[in-house]
Amino acid sequence: MHILTYCDEDIGVAAGGSRQVLELAHALASRGHDVTVMAPQSEREGGALSVSAPVQTVFVPVVRWGGLRPFSFFWGSIKVLKKIVSSKRPEVLVWFDSPGQMAPLWVLRRIACPIVYFVNGLPLEEVQGVWRYPLLRDLLSYGLRRAARKATALVSVCPEVLIGLRKLEPIGRERCSVIKNGVDPDHFFPQSHEKSRAELGLVSPGPYIVFVGGFFPWHGLETLIEAVAIVAKSISTIQCLLVGDGHTRKILEELVQQLKLSSHVHFPGRVDFNKVPKWIAASNVCVVLHRQIRSYPGDSMKLWEYAACGRPIIATAGPGYGDTVEELHCGVSVQADDPDDLARQLLRLLADHHRCVRMGDQGRAAVVQRHTWSVRAEELEQVCYHAIDDMKSAA
Repeated sequence: MHILTYCDEDIGVAAGGSRQVLELAHALASRGHDVTVMAPQSEREGGALSVSAPVQTVFVPVVRWGGLRPFSFFWGSIKVLKKIVSSKRPEVLVWFDSPGQMAPLWVLRRIACPIVYFVNGLPLEEVQGVWRYPLLRDLLSYGLRRAARKATALVSVCPEVLIGLRKLEPIGRERCSVIKNGVDPDHFFPQSHEKSRAELGLVSPGPYIVFVGGFFPWHGLETLIEAVAIVAKSISTIQCLLVGDGHTRKILEELVQQLKLSSHVHFPGRVDFNKVPKWIAASNVCVVLHRQIRSYPGDSMKLWEYAACGRPIIATAGPGYGDTVEELHCGVSVQADDPDDLARQLLRLLADHHRCVRMGDQGRAAVVQRHTWSVRAEELEQVCYHAIDDMKSAA
């Protein structure tokens, strides 16, 4: 199957969106499909995260000055898409949501090509900065509805996003599928606490609590910092590593100063993707929280990575987080925005080494069996085949 993947992600950066695109493309190519990824030209040298399968990448030159990037990508995409479609028409287009980018609709308006539209979020709830102006948000929402209307099939990492989308645009349930995030168990695997800490230059005896990911409001990292303040009263050597960067970093750093936790909470910043498993391995417990400031929980990629590394997980109770770790028997859930409950669970796990090891082993086993990118690619493959059949039937 010839699959063209279209995305507005900078695939030279190891962020969640770009990794989802490339991991699925790599896994589909490993299954024998001809996969092309089309994306904006990366700011970084080399242009893309490395993939081991033969995935072709086509980059669209963009202007990154003065807010011109989205517009330059739109016009550049039209030109590049026309060239790709005219030379070798794809059997299916897998379009990762970029509601402001309507190039596929323009180029494919008179061409019979099934579209699998991957929607990971709703613009009305996720956009930041200048895109929060009502006119621009309405424009993004309009683009989302148009793309959903055109799509042969719609996919999301969690059912709540599809429910929200169906409130905006009447879409039949039969067109909707849920495909969660996954993990590469060969990249994320259990490693020694001691060796990892030594390689990373971590000299404190710990124990270590680790979060790895972007700093966004819905991650509730303020709750984690407040919980560390409580835990530090019982464990004077406790260390919390917030690995990553993002919108809320300044607020988090100010809270650390306010609570006088500079010797306990540290911000290593963004780290090389190849080093991420080492930071997870340095932990005794990993944390992934969710603050209910949007109508859907999403599906945390870091949760699968923690489990693949064999670390016990504390997650916020509810769909996609606490429900998942309890189903996998790889951790415990805590009440949302409750630092006291989080501190209690941290103290319990840190005091029970054997329980932590058991949870880590169970999480690793579950991930390898059912939650790899290879499994997710097989699910997406079936959606693509059904989309092709549906278009043939309609024709």
